[in-house]
Amino acid sequence: MNTTHCEFSASDFTATAVSSSAGRIVHVTGFGLCPTSGWELSLVAANPGVVPHPESLWLELRERAPRGRRRRALVDTPVEAIIEGSQATEVVIRFAWREPFSVPVVEVVPNGRSDAATRRAAASVVS
Repeated sequence: MNTTHCEFSASDFTATAVSSSAGRIVHVTGFGLCPTSGWELSLVAANPGVVPHPESLWLELRERAPRGRRRRALVDTPVEAIIEGSQATEVVIRFAWREPFSVPVVEVVPNGRSDAATRRAAASVVS
């Protein structure tokens, strides 16, 4: 386990989008496995200026380690971001110390189920 950074995996993150007459909101949630308690995680916009790929929403994950000595214990630490107006189909999460990864954006349809869940249900119908 790295003691200077939390550990992250694309499988620990989800990105869902809800569209309404007021616009579209992308909600990104995830967690990092941190080496002690007290870590603070945040996702901040990382799209510089004009975005050459509007289908990708770029976020940078920032960490703030706790002050003082803490007993080592692996702790799941949550992080989330809510972005308005994005037409992204994927979220790319960047890090200062490692390669980025991407997470697909799943549309949530008005009945509350995700677009992916609706497709699976339709595929399982037997006639």
